This record gives sequence, structure tokens and C-alpha cells, in this order.
Amino acid sequence: MAEEKKNAQVLGGVNDDITELKSLSTLRKRVISDGEIVTKSANGFRLANGNTGVMLRNDGQAFYVLTTPSGQAQDGQWNTLRPFAFNLSTGRVSLSNGVDVSGGAMVSHNAGIGAVNTGPTPLISGQTYGAPAVYTNFNTGNVTTTMMMGSRVIPGKEDTGLLSYRDLSGRWNEIHVRANSELSAGRLEKSDPDGWIVAKGNKNVNNNADRTTYGLRLQGQGSLFAELCHYERIGQHHLMGLRVANGGGDGWYEFRDKGNAYTNGAWHSSSDARMKTDIVKIDGALDKLEKISGYTYLKQGVPEAGVIAQEIESILPESVTTTELKLNDGSVLKDARGININGVVALLIEALKEESEARRELETRLVALNKVLPSNNN
Repeated sequence: MAEEKKNAQVLGGVNDDITELKSLSTLRKRVISDGEIVTKSANGFRLANGNTGVMLRNDGQAFYVLTTPSGQAQDGQWNTLRPFAFNLSTGRVSLSNGVDVSGGAMVSHNAGIGAVNTGPTPLISGQTYGAPAVYTNFNTGNVTTTMMMGSRVIPGKEDTGLLSYRDLSGRWNEIHVRANSELSAGRLEKSDPDGWIVAKGNKNVNNNADRTTYGLRLQGQGSLFAELCHYERIGQHHLMGLRVANGGGDGWYEFRDKGNAYTNGAWHSSSDARMKTDIVKIDGALDKLEKISGYTYLKQGVPEAGVIAQEIESILPESVTTTELKLNDGSVLKDARGININGVVALLIEALKEESEARRELETRLVALNKVLPSNNN
């Protein structure tokens, strides 16, 4: 039996005769159903609290959650905002006005997360195109830091993948990823405990007689640059090479696997008098020189000619340094001696001068002696 009605309005309780609801325009209480409530209208349900209404709509192709214009909550049609929809054929969800996720989000299928923008075909020269950014923000007070991933295309000029960070001072700091795995950044720092920055990839050069791995190029203006590489002369030796190019003749420096160093120019060490104090000539250079010798020998299996550092140290310790060296057999010399060859040159110069002075004195004495000795003709 239907409950009491007044002016086609349910006054209280639950109406158990659904046919009596056909004439009602306003319900003052709740409607409770133990079964489905079905509407055949495209707009199936409306929430009209406040100034703006929310509508559920099924147009046969997609399901939408729509809003009405402000002030038309009860009778307005939807506006251009379509915040939520899903396709009835594919189930694909569309969130058209942005999403704020405060509890975190996880993508568990292979499609991943994409941000897509479409440009014209062909692209317009000089115009800048970019993909929608994927970014994270951190807010503190009125300052925001941002980490962003995106891409930027300027036809004929730039085709770049971007990793960008806006710091607390508002400065954008970009890392550019380009074709052929080329990477550019303002500065690279390695903080791994092992400390390695590794460049890999051998390239055959010199008609396949050699192999090289390019490690680092420091680009100056125009044709000026410096390169650091590993270079292998197949079957002979390998080396670390430093090339300093000036657009014409290049400086080339080799540091080989046996510990030898070479250059196509000359090695120079600073010797300006303005850099030196407490300057004292080497005395007794001839006596010192007699205490050292020249030798031929094998140094770690390689034939050489030279001097012995310990002999130099005994007469000219200022020219000898010590360091720790690892030898080719894996053993270590904790106090391996090295020579500043300039010291030996200085010793030779002073020894030659002493010898020259001694010769002059001898010649002077011979002249004087010839004056006092009787002539053979008398």
C-alpha cells in the first residue's frame, strides 16, 4: 500500500508502490532500492548541490562525468569540461583536465606512462616544438624546485631530449641527450665510491692497423680543441694519447704502457730566474762528475742508456726525487728514485767550465815556463 502523499510529494518513509512515483517531481527523503535503478536517458543522473551540477552521461560510445555551467546546477547542460570519461568499447580512461594524486600511483602494465603532443607535418622552420613535460615539484614557502623530463625540437637546429632541474634560485639546469647517445651538460660529477668515469667503444683506424677509444674532447673556439684517448698500435703497444689541435700542426703526447713518454715536439720545464731564490753555483763539479758514470742496461726488459739515480743522489741530491712505483711484474718500489735531468745538465756545464779554466791555467803556466827555460839554440 502506498504511503500518504500530499501534492505529489512523499512525506516520509519508503514508498512500496513504484507506480505511484510516476507523478512525483520532488522527493523530500531518500530513495532506497533493493534492485537496479535504470534510466534510458543519455543523461542518467545529476547531482545539483551548490551552483554547479555534476552529471553522469552515457552517449552510447563513452561514459562521462560532466559538469554544468555555474548557476545551472539543476537544469544546465554540460559545459566543455569533461574531467572523466572511459570508452565503452576499449575501456580506455580519459582524464581531460589534469590529475592530482596525493597518495602515490603505480602503473602495473606494459603500456607505461606517456605524455604526448602532436606537431604539424612538416614542421615549420624556426618554430619551437616540445613534448608535454613529465615533472615533479617540491614546494617550500613560496619557492618550488622542479625536476622535468621532456623533449624539444627546432627544425634544422635542434633535436634534443631534456632532463631539466629548476633549483631553489629559480635557475634551470639542463642535460641534453641527442642522436648517437651524445650527452651534454654544464658539469659532470662522479660520486660513486670507485670514482670511475668509463668511456667504451673501440674504433678501427689507420687502415685497421690501430684501434682507438675516444675519451674526452675539450672544445675551444673554432678549430681549437684538446682530446684524450686510448690508442692501440695492434701487436706493438698501447698508450694514452693527448692531442692538442690548433687547426694546423697538432701537438701529440704519448704515455705508453711500459712507462715511456713521447711527444712530437719537445718537453720544456720552467727555469725562469724570477721563480728561483737562494741561487748557488755548483762547486767541485769535476770531482762530482768523476763519481758518476754512464751505462747501458735493461730497464724492465727494455734497452736503455743513462745514469744511475743513486749515484746522482750521492753528489747532487737536489736532482733526485722518490716516489712509489708499481713495476711490470707487479712488485712495488716504495722509494723509487727519479732524476730531474736538468740537474745533470747543470753539473756537466759547471764541470766543462772548470775543465776549461784548468786548461787555461795550464797554458798560462806553460807560457811562463817557456820564458824562463834556456832555448835549445843557445
